[in-house]
Amino acid sequence: MVAAATVALAAPAAHAEDGFDVESTSRYVLQAEKEVVRATMTITVRNERPSVRTGSYIQYFYLPSMTIPVPAEAAQLRAVSNGSPLSVTQEPTKDPSTALATIRFPSNLLYGQSRTITVSFVLKGKKPRSKNQTRVGPGYATFAVYGRGDAGQNTVEVVLPASMSFDATTDAFDDGKGGKTVTYTATPDTGDSGFWAVVSARDLDISRTTTVELGDQEVEVLAFSDDERWLQFVASRMKAGVPVLEELVGTPWPGGLTTVREDLSANVRGYDGWFDSSENSIVIGERLDPELLYHELLHAWASPTSFEARWLYEGIAQYLAARAVATQGDEPARRKPVSATSKQAVQLNTWGDMGGRVQTTDGYGYPASHRAMEALLGGMDDETRSTVLAAAVARQSAYAVSGETRLTAVRTDWRRFLDLVQVLGHADGAPQTMSTWVLTPKERKLLQDRRRALADYEEVDDADGEWVPPFEVREAMTDWEFDEAQQALTQVADLGPVVIEVQDAAQRHDMELPQSVVALYQDAESAAALDDLSDTLPRAATAVDAVGTADAAATESRNPVAALGALVLGIDDKAAEAGDLLAEGDLDGATTAAGAASDAADRSTLVGGGLLAGGLALLAGSALLGRALLRGRARRRRARADAAPVAPAALDSTDPDPVDAAREETSDATNDEAQPR
Repeated sequence: MVAAATVALAAPAAHAEDGFDVESTSRYVLQAEKEVVRATMTITVRNERPSVRTGSYIQYFYLPSMTIPVPAEAAQLRAVSNGSPLSVTQEPTKDPSTALATIRFPSNLLYGQSRTITVSFVLKGKKPRSKNQTRVGPGYATFAVYGRGDAGQNTVEVVLPASMSFDATTDAFDDGKGGKTVTYTATPDTGDSGFWAVVSARDLDISRTTTVELGDQEVEVLAFSDDERWLQFVASRMKAGVPVLEELVGTPWPGGLTTVREDLSANVRGYDGWFDSSENSIVIGERLDPELLYHELLHAWASPTSFEARWLYEGIAQYLAARAVATQGDEPARRKPVSATSKQAVQLNTWGDMGGRVQTTDGYGYPASHRAMEALLGGMDDETRSTVLAAAVARQSAYAVSGETRLTAVRTDWRRFLDLVQVLGHADGAPQTMSTWVLTPKERKLLQDRRRALADYEEVDDADGEWVPPFEVREAMTDWEFDEAQQALTQVADLGPVVIEVQDAAQRHDMELPQSVVALYQDAESAAALDDLSDTLPRAATAVDAVGTADAAATESRNPVAALGALVLGIDDKAAEAGDLLAEGDLDGATTAAGAASDAADRSTLVGGGLLAGGLALLAGSALLGRALLRGRARRRRARADAAPVAPAALDSTDPDPVDAAREETSDATNDEAQPR
């Protein structure tokens, strides 16, 4: 006698390797005008698992039903086989967006038998910010799609109006085909549970919009047409938040943004949002999250365009977004605790962005980059932090002087950022932070040479007062060419005292050093130029002192006597010429011209006195001549008085010149004597 046993196997473990073959075509059609998605799944199941004899027992395998996931809000859920409806029941899952639908066959599916089932349902979706994440609204939709078939026997189609964009949680879909409607098809290899994805569709022409002015730029904000709350939230937060971000970064709003839109496409790719520099747009979901909005706005400054490493621009955006939220009185988001020694840890310099989709390392990379940035920047005061960040965004070197562009990079990498944080930000613990969170073992070895070179650099920089070391040194330090930097530093190590002499000379005379003099030292960019400094700088000190002395002498030549001599000797012109020659970098010419001006100033009082003495003598001579003429006139008057009984009329204030008057009186006397009486 043979005993028989039967084993019922129910899906979801119904696949060929278990003796059941499944072929499936699933089609999801978005009817935008009705704001619904109509889904149809055609599934063919074949039982290919024969009975098994074990001793006196025979095991028979059959399939009484199958279970598939469906959206939790699936309405009008039906299953039909051979024209007859099948029993369908739904059970909720822990995911509020998903339910399990169990479809019971009218009879057990035995070995060698097959059955084709057509499952259909309608999705209407939920309102924005509902726990159930299925959305079907005016101009947008987000919903899960599922395909039940085995590998090579599974097709999933999504049909959208041609006006709508398409995104999905997978790259398995093609680029789409069609006219008024476009069909996106996926035929992926599937695992034990079939093919599952979330898709997102968006028609930007169906939006509620407003415009926000950021600086001199207008940014359009596009919300779902039935989500005015999101629109008002984003617009108001942008207006209030961007000035805060400008202050934190240390530079004005840089522009490069035209739209901010509500769209779940970023979410289906695993992100809360993104800044798309190719389209100058920010895409974020429906959450009313100021920190998320600020994070994406900060990518206008901190982006792959300005920074080489992902952890740099993401870490800066996260760190400053949290500070901006706190500044406005909100509570920053709690971050996942991470450790640099955990199993999930990676050195942040190896954390990359792979194709715009969330990566397995992102769960560690984001919180770890925030922790690293907080350690690097957290100890600075606001002004110092802004200075460091502004320089990093501008891709500047920590060793550049104001306005210098020769050391500007294409992008700021981790080396340049470390220099900025440590040199400009005075964060001495920055190398250790980098070693812990960021650097690979090979990169850590570079820090040894850097430490020695930086110590020597700082020693030279301390010795040269207000100036910075020569360009040859600063370029090598910027490029992390520490052997070259050490050689250059050795050449200038003893120049500190003479640099200070130049600066002291200017200070003594309360004069501002011409840029040409400063450039002699700071702009020296070759070994030969560095060698010349031991001769050039003493000459510069002499020239500065001479020009300062000449200026002082010219200023002192302002008393009446000296001023007359200074005018004649041209002291001001000579002093100005000396200053011009110094500004042109002609040290010897400036020294010579300044000496001539000083010598002239020394003689100005003597020359002025001589001029005044000569002028007085001239005036005295004129007075003696006048008195002589007057005496002659008096004698003539007396002679005339003796010759004529009547005296001439007295001179009044209107009389002509005394000499001319005397001549006239003499003539009159002569004429009177010649006439008959």
